[in-house]
Amino acid sequence: MGFRWDWLGPVMRAPYVPALGPMPPEAVTAELFDAVLEIARTGRFLPYDKDRRWMASKDEYVLVDEVVHTPLETIVPVLTSRGGGLVKLYRYAAHDPDLSALRRLGERIARDHGAGSRVIWFSDHADQAHGRIMVKRFSSDDDQAADDGVRDLTDCPVADTFDAFAGEIGPEGFQFLCQRLKAGHRDGPILVTVADDRIVGGLGPLCAVVGPDGRVIQQPAYFAVHPDYRGRGYGRRLWRASMAWGRARGADVKVLQAARGSAAEALYLAEGLETHGYLCQR
Repeated sequence: MGFRWDWLGPVMRAPYVPALGPMPPEAVTAELFDAVLEIARTGRFLPYDKDRRWMASKDEYVLVDEVVHTPLETIVPVLTSRGGGLVKLYRYAAHDPDLSALRRLGERIARDHGAGSRVIWFSDHADQAHGRIMVKRFSSDDDQAADDGVRDLTDCPVADTFDAFAGEIGPEGFQFLCQRLKAGHRDGPILVTVADDRIVGGLGPLCAVVGPDGRVIQQPAYFAVHPDYRGRGYGRRLWRASMAWGRARGADVKVLQAARGSAAEALYLAEGLETHGYLCQR
């Protein structure tokens, strides 16, 4: 099958592509959706897939035979083996869904694959949102970052405190990065900031790739400041240092998903990032 942009374009309330995640709005086309379908079940990555940093093969793919594509809505089921198996049902439409019907469809497809299910839809208002899709356009303002204590983890004199920082931040993100580092993987620079002789904030791994439309994308990264040190400017320094890194490597745009109500969302809004819709899930 192939996607029609005259059907898909009018219902794209956020620039989010199944199995890829947030993408620059101008890069989201019917051809990009088709490309995701074309590699389904092959284990191959598209060149701009953020997951290729972590995996030898792609374990998340579209269930092509279950795709619904009409002038009014597009529904794309994606299966991943992670977490015991999960079907993520992405729904694109001009209006919010009949959630009960959408959940029944997701559960039916999930049963066929012995997996759990989650339904995901997109909105242009924040009422029920879990995530805000945000875009940063690079400019000359991002060329320089002040020397304010942000440094690469490999050059940090208290790098041995990174494990403790990761453990205190939570079970995801930086703990995963610690595991990767211990296994000898170097996925990209990790920026850190220090206070009281310990790492109190981190952002990484940094990576820039050519996107589907030829623009250079700075890909999403893990970003956190220890709760005891928030509100002191550490997050802003890390963010601006990461933007200078991207600008120096020719990045044109960065797209990310911020959890609603999070400290990161507040920072991104203060830094002037554009909002391009909201992600909702059940």
